Amino acid sequence: MMDRLIRFCLWGLATLLVAALTHWTAILLLPSIAPGDAYHRLMAAYGGPGMILLPPAKPGDRVIPFRDPAAVQGICFFDLAKAPVRIKTNIEEGRMLSLSFRTRTGKIFYSMTDRGALDRKIDVRLVSEAQLADLEARDDETKAPPPELRLQAPTATGLVVATALVTRPGERDGAETRIKGVTCQPEP
Repeated sequence: MMDRLIRFCLWGLATLLVAALTHWTAILLLPSIAPGDAYHRLMAAYGGPGMILLPPAKPGDRVIPFRDPAAVQGICFFDLAKAPVRIKTNIEEGRMLSLSFRTRTGKIFYSMTDRGALDRKIDVRLVSEAQLADLEARDDETKAPPPELRLQAPTATGLVVATALVTRPGERDGAETRIKGVTCQPEP
């Protein structure tokens, strides 16, 4: 009788261990192997060159759910395998603007607000490790400080999300203009 109870407990424990291992493996692996991840959904819905103004947030949005209706957003896809990407904009005093730089999986590797601007301008050169080394080698020859913020991306592809806040309903057009004013282009 005791032998059966011990054997039953061991089988139950083994089953529980296999179930937990399977559950955690699925949770950790699915985001990286799922074909319909956020990057691919955004690329299919809004993929294109430059900064793309997203439509206003609405209930039931399946492409980008749970967005803040008081924020106007734009996205720009980048591919550093082709060339560095330059992100530039002018800042309006007292008008909040933020930029977040994300990998394909959505991980934010850098973010900044309008307070990081120099002389009311944001100028970021997004580069790969090899491109950064090349730029630094050229800087050593000229001995001039870089005129922009150089940001090394951890992955070759990803996206830049620009966000402007709307404090009053009548300010939406101004916030959209600020987002449209952000240039995001590969360098020639």
